[in-house]
Amino acid sequence: MVIFQDLTERRRLEEQLRQADRLAAADTLHSMGDLLDSTADAVEATTASFDSVQAALDDTARLLTTMSGTTAELAAALDVTILGQQPLGEAAEAFAEISEELATFATHARELAANLDEMGPALDEVATDVRTIEASVTALADRLEAYDGIERLVAMLRLYALLSALLAVWTAVLAGGCVWAGRRLMAADRLPAGESNPTN
Repeated sequence: MVIFQDLTERRRLEEQLRQADRLAAADTLHSMGDLLDSTADAVEATTASFDSVQAALDDTARLLTTMSGTTAELAAALDVTILGQQPLGEAAEAFAEISEELATFATHARELAANLDEMGPALDEVATDVRTIEASVTALADRLEAYDGIERLVAMLRLYALLSALLAVWTAVLAGGCVWAGRRLMAADRLPAGESNPTN
């Protein structure tokens, strides 16, 4: 009886451990779903900010182009010859270089704005994919939390084992009764008529 109680307690503890593992896995999946949701939010926010960043880059490119033109005009104005000398020649060259660099920066700003325009739809797709994965992970976590099939299966197997044991005991008692009745009948057939069996 003590062994049966120990086995029952062990099975109960194992079942609690399985349930705790199942719930821990579900919690982990829910945390993963929350992280994916946050990631999708961040990607969507980035995509939403692309319009304002793109507008700022376009404005920057226009400003840099204007500054480049103005600096080039200044360089041309400083590139004067007075009495055969160019007293501001070095400054004119420096302003000319600055003008070229500003023009290059303006070109880069325009290219970045165009790249952002191309990246927007791709990031929208990424956000949609992340949302789909998040929904799948959350659904899996919910199913894992709700799943008690193992517990039901274990309970059914325990019930089956108990019923099998009861059936075995009942069959053994019935078989024992049949053996006893058969011996009694055989003993009654060997006795002469009118004598009783002393084993009664």
